[in-house]
Amino acid sequence: MAGVVSVGLALGSIVTGCGSTRLGGLEVATVVVSTGATASTPAVPQGTDVDVEITISNVSQNSISGVTVRVAVPAGFTYLGTVTTAVNGNSERSADIAPTTKDATLTWGAWTMGPRGSGSKSQVLITAELAATGAPATAQVSPEVFATGFVNTLSGTPLSLTISPAPSLNLQLRVSPAAVAAGERVTYQVVVTNTGSGEAPNTSVGITLPDEFDYASSSGTSGNASLGGASFPTVGTEVPVWSGIDVPGAGSAGPGILSMSFTVEVLPTVPHGIYTCSASLVASTGSQTQDFIQHNYTALAPVQVTGA
Repeated sequence: MAGVVSVGLALGSIVTGCGSTRLGGLEVATVVVSTGATASTPAVPQGTDVDVEITISNVSQNSISGVTVRVAVPAGFTYLGTVTTAVNGNSERSADIAPTTKDATLTWGAWTMGPRGSGSKSQVLITAELAATGAPATAQVSPEVFATGFVNTLSGTPLSLTISPAPSLNLQLRVSPAAVAAGERVTYQVVVTNTGSGEAPNTSVGITLPDEFDYASSSGTSGNASLGGASFPTVGTEVPVWSGIDVPGAGSAGPGILSMSFTVEVLPTVPHGIYTCSASLVASTGSQTQDFIQHNYTALAPVQVTGA
């Protein structure tokens, strides 16, 4: 991840029997660790992951023990694992408490956090990975901090995460005929299907042909994808690429579909054998946390080359 951008911050206070006070001088902040996440409600595309960092700081001159953190996994998300736990300043771990994958309530601990040093805070930093597995909606991450000797807890200001519509793409590649003599031509058909809830803008399809298989021409397109801004491959290339295609999300009429046929020349120098293609499929999401998706495929559309 490229940076840490603060999208939610809480200076903690609690109410005890003696009145209002901080939890021994602790503060808690919740941020999204991502590239360019500047909005107050980061968008997480459906089906993608997001890293959330929780930072607990001791800004007092007192040592605080038994510091633990609890977070309820927000609706629509699934906990995948703890990316990192780290400490700064006079903090050290006193007990190894950690959640397991798919837990609904996450607990980390425990730490003893010493007094702040000269110009620095004692800190605990926890980064958790969540998957946006639910339907598009907004949910909140609300960390709670506990410490020995304090009856109440320190609650951070909730961090809102929005699951946004996102594409779910698949690619198939077919070839005809499946057996050909060296020096002849074959026709491939690549079909991209979007069964997701969102559009796949600026989709790019790249097909890596076998050695001495040369792209000759595109012979037809079909489906409900938009090709208005598309670019097509150069004749003679072994890696034809189509880009700038918008594939709509699934609707009442069915999934978004892009179907393209293209002709390839099997050069006369190709030895006898069976040859397959590989493919890459890349699309934008428009997300602040994950701005594109990519799928790679291998061993597609086998062709048997026989004698000329």
